[in-house]
Amino acid sequence: MQGIWAAAPYLHNGSVPTLAELLKPAAQRVTSFKIGSAYDTVNVGLAVQQTQFNHTLTTTDCSALNSGNSRCGHEFGTTLSDQEKKALLEYLKTL
Repeated sequence: MQGIWAAAPYLHNGSVPTLAELLKPAAQRVTSFKIGSAYDTVNVGLAVQQTQFNHTLTTTDCSALNSGNSRCGHEFGTTLSDQEKKALLEYLKTL
């Protein structure tokens, strides 16, 4: 897990832009995001605003699990309180 903070986007298919998004239930995660080098240090991952590239990744929901680009699943930590999620993100930044 060393350097997990620098490995955005997350999941095996790169369908989640930040670790903060990964801590949300799959149904609440963003459906698209820009790819680029700008980094969000608070949410740990890709920044919403990207200037270097102009590519938007659009993901699918749980109805299209075989798309290869689903943001569904991996819901560990989604039931943590906001304070617990923030503490977990701060810990992950140290790895």
